[in-house]
Amino acid sequence: MNNTDVITPSCNFKLRLNGTAVRVIREFQGVKAAELAKRISVTPGYLSRLEQGTRQTGVENIAKIANALGIPREAISYPDFVQSVAA
Repeated sequence: MNNTDVITPSCNFKLRLNGTAVRVIREFQGVKAAELAKRISVTPGYLSRLEQGTRQTGVENIAKIANALGIPREAISYPDFVQSVAA
């Protein structure tokens, strides 16, 4: 690398599900896990893994969960920033 090369950092992010928040909100609303799983078209086992944080899902399922619980997407998700360096 010489003094004319420039390193330009760029930040991208993936939206991550906060499974604990999903479980707490679901339980607060009195919604059974099986019922929420049915509303969002996933298996109860898959929802359980999401709530435990052992599995992540995409933006579409995050939106489905938020809509099914009647809450904003931001209440159950957070950005996971990934920094890359372009030469």
